[in-house]
Amino acid sequence: MKRLLAVLAAALAVAVPRIDAAAEWQPPDLRPTTATRNDVLSAYVGAVGKPEPRYAQRREQWTYVNGTRHFPVQVTVRGDDFRANVDFGKGAYAGGRWDGVRWRADANGITHATLSDDQGDAADRLPQSIFPFALTDCALAGESKQYPAWILVDRAPRDKPHWFYVDKTSGFITREITREGRRTIVTAFDRFEALGGLQRARHWRVSDGNTANDLDVTVDTVAPATLDPRDVAIPQEKRVFTFAQPPPNGVAVLPATFTGRTIFVDSQLGGQGARFILDTGTASITLDSDRATRFGGTVLEHATIPQMNVGPLRMRDVSVLSIPFRLGYPDLAGILGYDFFLGYVVHVDYEHQRVEVLTHEAADAAFHAPNVAVLDAYVDEGIPLVHAAFGEVAGDRFALDTGSPHLYALAPLKRRGAAEIAAHWTPANAPGIGDENYLEGSIALSPYRVAGFTLGPVTFTNLVVGLERPNDRPDAIDIALDGIVGTDEMQYYDWWFDYDNGRIAVRRNGVR
Repeated sequence: MKRLLAVLAAALAVAVPRIDAAAEWQPPDLRPTTATRNDVLSAYVGAVGKPEPRYAQRREQWTYVNGTRHFPVQVTVRGDDFRANVDFGKGAYAGGRWDGVRWRADANGITHATLSDDQGDAADRLPQSIFPFALTDCALAGESKQYPAWILVDRAPRDKPHWFYVDKTSGFITREITREGRRTIVTAFDRFEALGGLQRARHWRVSDGNTANDLDVTVDTVAPATLDPRDVAIPQEKRVFTFAQPPPNGVAVLPATFTGRTIFVDSQLGGQGARFILDTGTASITLDSDRATRFGGTVLEHATIPQMNVGPLRMRDVSVLSIPFRLGYPDLAGILGYDFFLGYVVHVDYEHQRVEVLTHEAADAAFHAPNVAVLDAYVDEGIPLVHAAFGEVAGDRFALDTGSPHLYALAPLKRRGAAEIAAHWTPANAPGIGDENYLEGSIALSPYRVAGFTLGPVTFTNLVVGLERPNDRPDAIDIALDGIVGTDEMQYYDWWFDYDNGRIAVRRNGVR
């Protein structure tokens, strides 16, 4: 995880664009207001007061209450950086912000930034307004139809939008709303007291529409402290799958089956057979919540599996994200996402319908072979992001997704390349490309024919791409990506995914 610490600030500063307000989700009760931004910010600053310098570094003790369960939470704040740690049974989870980047770590100790993770995480719902935020990032969006409150939107450059409801009478932020995929996360604050040098909420309730995830949070203590940067740093420990026995030549074949271009891998959970989809587009190992009940159930969408075997690989006490699946595969147990790809190199050979796991030493030859191209990949958001281009319209945030079928150009790229797209892309008839329904929510797409698409050393010509269009469905999602490269294109190549070193090797099928 040392690479993540070194890369997050520098890479995200370049790779993550500021979210364009014109395309983002907005609270349904938003309406225009006659107030000014200065009026609202003055009311807020006057209510919370001036922070005391000694509380710029502090320790806080919180309590999470989820149903009948109580969990102590340790929170450290150092300037603008913060970290919260909470244990669910054997699992230690953490979340926070470092150099402006929101991150979360599961109980495998594996961390990723959260900007493009539309699945969200019920265990990591830390309100923005409780911690330091920049007033310069806040714009006045309007006021609420439902509450006597103005609505500010905080668009921090490396984060998703946070919507603050500033009470017109008190000046306090009494509600905060964020969007995770199809889910609207509402945090309602009360019991405002002098805490940590400011007037702030001592209690809040977090809801996402599913009562199983409701969370009551109480701030028990706040104390100034002198902290080391490590107290708010991203966790360094991680657990990955290991080989039951070292494989010959460092290469092991997984028990994989290709159904069309979807890759299923036979696995075992606690000694029971289970099928998983191998998916580079998913930021966690994910398990269907019905399966999780066999292993003690789910706490805030997380479960611990006593042992998981994937072919020759194994891990004990595996942390998984546990959610209900609606993917049309009745025997599907889950998805092998980001956590599974760390520690080794995963080779996907579409031509021969074969998946291998290689040690880094064994994979080194593939990355230096004369017929192989090596792509730089940014994986610290849990999915591999690479540079690609439609002619002059280019971006660094194209996701390589073995779980998606088609090639998509999404809203951030569409906004930047609007003139080029209008001039050279033509509507097409492609029944397979239309509205897409992901676990996280839906995106609306229209097919267009384009002259070319370049990915690394390869240019595809005269092809169809799904171009994102406005989506008024209640489950609409805003994806902070330039595009998604699915298996329509990926099937013609061998792929070696080396997440640990931020690189991907690619070779045309049939070339050796």
